[in-house]
Amino acid sequence: MIELAARHGVHRPACRVLAWMVLLSGPAQAAMAGQANAPQANPPARANPPTPANPGTGSSGASQGAAGAAVPDDAAAAVKKVIEDPTEYNAYTAAVNTQDQTEQAEALESFATKYPKSVVMTEALERAMWDWQSAGDTVKVLEVAKELLTADSGNVRALAVVVALDRVSAAQGDASALDEICRYSTAGMREVAMWQKPTGMADADFAALNKQMGRIFNSAAGYCALQQSNYSQARDWFARAVEGDAPDLQDVYDLAIADLELTPMDASGFWYCAKAIQLAKNSPNATAAGGMEAYCKPKYETYHGSVQGWDAILAASAAQPALPEGFAASIKPAPSAAKQK
Repeated sequence: MIELAARHGVHRPACRVLAWMVLLSGPAQAAMAGQANAPQANPPARANPPTPANPGTGSSGASQGAAGAAVPDDAAAAVKKVIEDPTEYNAYTAAVNTQDQTEQAEALESFATKYPKSVVMTEALERAMWDWQSAGDTVKVLEVAKELLTADSGNVRALAVVVALDRVSAAQGDASALDEICRYSTAGMREVAMWQKPTGMADADFAALNKQMGRIFNSAAGYCALQQSNYSQARDWFARAVEGDAPDLQDVYDLAIADLELTPMDASGFWYCAKAIQLAKNSPNATAAGGMEAYCKPKYETYHGSVQGWDAILAASAAQPALPEGFAASIKPAPSAAKQK
């Protein structure tokens, strides 16, 4: 399925299909899920959330409150917070010990509504997001994420979820979702730069997660700039998003568009076009690959004066992990295209 980007006359894969939702439900637990229809590498497998310990008197290692109410062991390890009120503690314990995932999510939301100033209100809503995501209810995931941002505007996980899900809606023409992407991607980049490692998470895990979060927000900022025809800014954000291993197909292709729609054109975009086409073929998504080549190849022909050399670029990109040094200079423009420089 191919979507026509009317502003540029650009054929692009339908909808922004990579959405990473990173929900931490306990110490060292990162859940990453790819949005449906994504021509991408498989994301890391989700870890099951820990089973909460039964309420105890503190002898099991749970944090003991002044009133004898303790946060269950797994939550205590993650947040080291103490619920002072026994009634509130019992409500939280009952919620996290609910076995059915949907019922647990509803119970956690109810707890957050009843105890909006609880020391574990953030953890309750984050866990509810995780439950709804596992249940496949993205409407509820987005609803809870926005509720969490109302209470904690700098919550990195909620910002990532809203940006990821809004990206899909924006690609389907939702203007309000695009507005949120532009706002929340900026906030996300600011917050992730200051994000502190969650208690109990290994340094290496946090470094990888932090990098993944950075990709989410850089990619979203690039998408926002691209929709505003700010190609120079879009190129900068997408260049950051595709750094490192396993870049996302859509980010690579959007970087190509940003390069090739610039004035003057950046011929590096032809390599990113070729790389995106190869990634689509490997996914495999022949339809998306064909749609991208229908945009890229004519651009190359106009710029270069012929299609000579295009097939060689396409073939070479399959084995090239990053843009080769001096690539843009190696693409000689036709006399008329030289005026663009």
